[in-house]
Amino acid sequence: MVSVRRAVIAASIAAGSPLIAQSAAITESASAFSFTMNGAEMTVTRSGPSCPSSCIQPMTAAAGVETLGELEVIGFLQKFVSTGSGLLVDVRMPGTFSSGSVPGAVNVPVATFLPDNPYRADLLSALGVVNPESSPSFAGAFSLVIFGSGPDDGAARDAIQHLLGAGYPANKIKYYRGGASTWSALGLNISVGQ
Repeated sequence: MVSVRRAVIAASIAAGSPLIAQSAAITESASAFSFTMNGAEMTVTRSGPSCPSSCIQPMTAAAGVETLGELEVIGFLQKFVSTGSGLLVDVRMPGTFSSGSVPGAVNVPVATFLPDNPYRADLLSALGVVNPESSPSFAGAFSLVIFGSGPDDGAARDAIQHLLGAGYPANKIKYYRGGASTWSALGLNISVGQ
């Protein structure tokens, strides 16, 4: 994801076009949204990072998966992470994670969750799943909060979809849509080298 953004930035610089002024799609299927207010047509557009690599994500990652704000993430850290029953999972690439993340987060890149990853059963075991390859039991599995770069990063939603596809219960997964960028934008501290 980071390399894609760097490539977009490099291409924009090479082309001599400013990044901020560029029009970008909002979702994969819409570059603008229009509505009428008091008889006047209004339009919502976006400039900045291009979509599909940086599409704005919906608030709901999947049915049954709760979306959290920052105070709820802090509560999760205090209630679940501190007692060893939960994990805050940053799905960004290791290089990005190592430059700073939400305190208490562990790094599990989104590609690790893919069904064709030969080590996915090991990952599920590490998450507390018993017999992940034959007849998985999720009774003792960790509660998880999954996040990525921010509201325009689909990696966290992808990881959640892959976990659900492996049978991980939706009630044991939570989605922090704001991600690392919103955490930092709110002035909350980040932890480096955790």
